[in-house]
Amino acid sequence: MTLIGRTADRGVTTLTLDSPANRNALSASLVGELRAALAACAADDTVRAVLLTHTGTTFCAGADLKAPPDPEAFVGLMREIVALPRPV
Repeated sequence: MTLIGRTADRGVTTLTLDSPANRNALSASLVGELRAALAACAADDTVRAVLLTHTGTTFCAGADLKAPPDPEAFVGLMREIVALPRPV
């Protein structure tokens, strides 16, 4: 099951958190997929900006307590968002 959707339009890549059953909580799987998607955006010269959005009623409920991400992976995700060479 894919937890991150990806679309592109006119240089803007939209990454969609797609785990509405747990209100898009940051599970280990979601964090891993989001990190991979951000890395792909950083490596793609056609990406001018990245937009984060969601499915369901909640953008992100925080950490998933049933399947939490490794703390280093979570911190890595935050750093990658800030350091991405395109606006997020």
